[in-house]
Amino acid sequence: MKNKKRFYLLSLGGLLIVVALALCLKTYRHGFFKKTATGLQYQIVKQGAGPGPQEGDILLLNVCYKTGKGVVLLNTADQELPMALPYSEETSKKDGGFFEAVSMLKKGDSLLCKLSAEELDYMTVQYGLKKNEEIFLHLQLQDIMPEEAHKKWETEQIAMLQKKQQEKAEKQIKEDGKAIASYLKENNVKAQATSSGLYYVIDTPGHGVQPKQGNKVKVNYTGQLLGGKVFDTSLEKVAEQHGIHNPQRAYEPIEFQLGVGQVIQGWDEGIMCLHQGAKARLFIPSTLAYGSQGTGNGLIPANAILIFDVELVDIQG
Repeated sequence: MKNKKRFYLLSLGGLLIVVALALCLKTYRHGFFKKTATGLQYQIVKQGAGPGPQEGDILLLNVCYKTGKGVVLLNTADQELPMALPYSEETSKKDGGFFEAVSMLKKGDSLLCKLSAEELDYMTVQYGLKKNEEIFLHLQLQDIMPEEAHKKWETEQIAMLQKKQQEKAEKQIKEDGKAIASYLKENNVKAQATSSGLYYVIDTPGHGVQPKQGNKVKVNYTGQLLGGKVFDTSLEKVAEQHGIHNPQRAYEPIEFQLGVGQVIQGWDEGIMCLHQGAKARLFIPSTLAYGSQGTGNGLIPANAILIFDVELVDIQG
C-alpha cells in the first residue's frame, strides 16, 4: 500500500529573507506545471546559479504551504530562522512530495509544487481541508553548508538573535514600567515594585506561611488587560458577570508548582511575595507574561500588560 506523504514542519536554519515571503505570495501559473516520473507536479520559479547539495550537507530552506484559494498555511518567512534540513539519500528520495521537491533544488533555486491535501495527512486535520483540495508547496534553497560550518554559523546566528531579543526586552520593560506607573498614578494606587518590573498591592495580608520555589500552591484569580477587559478567571460568578462563562470548565483554584515554569514568570514571582490566605493585585509587565507573542487564541495581544487579582488559597509541600 502506498504510503501517504508526510507534512514536514522542520525548524532552524538561515536568516529570514524577503524572498521567502514574495515566493509564498506569488501568483500561480496553473498551465505551466511539469510532472516527474512519480507524478510530482512542479514549476521552476527561479533558476539559481549555485551547486547542488552533497551527502551530509545542511540545506537552508524557505518553505511555504498555501491553498489554491490563497490561504497561507505555513510560511517560514514568519519565523526568525528558516528550516535546516540535513541532506542524505533518505531525505532526497523520490517520494512524489516534499523530499523529491527538495532533491531537485540547487543553491538559489525556487520551486513551486502542486499537491493535494490528501497527500499531506497533517493538513486535512489541522486546517479542515478537503482531501482533494489543492495545496501549493513553495521551496527556495537559500544556502548549502557542510555540517561543521553550519554548526558554527547557527551558533553565531542564535547568539545574534538572543542579543537582539534581549535589547528588545529591555526596551519593552521600560515602556511597560512607564505604562504601569501611569496607570497607578491615574487610579491613585500605591504599589510595591520588584527589580524585575512587577508591581503588586496586597489587599489582605494573610497570616499563613510564605511559599517558596518548589511548593505546590492553589490560587484563585481573575485576569484582565490594562484597559479593564477580563479574559479569564477561576471564579464562576466573575465569569458570568463578564460574559466569559464556560459551562464545560470547572471553576476552582488553579494548582501549580512555584518556580518551575508552569505559569508565567510574573505569577511565579508575585505569588512568592504573598502569605497563605493573602489577596493581592499583580501588575505584570508583558516581559513577565506572554511577551511579544501574546496568546494563540487572541485573548492576550502582543506586549500586553496584565492585571491579576489573586488569592493564595493553599500551600503544599
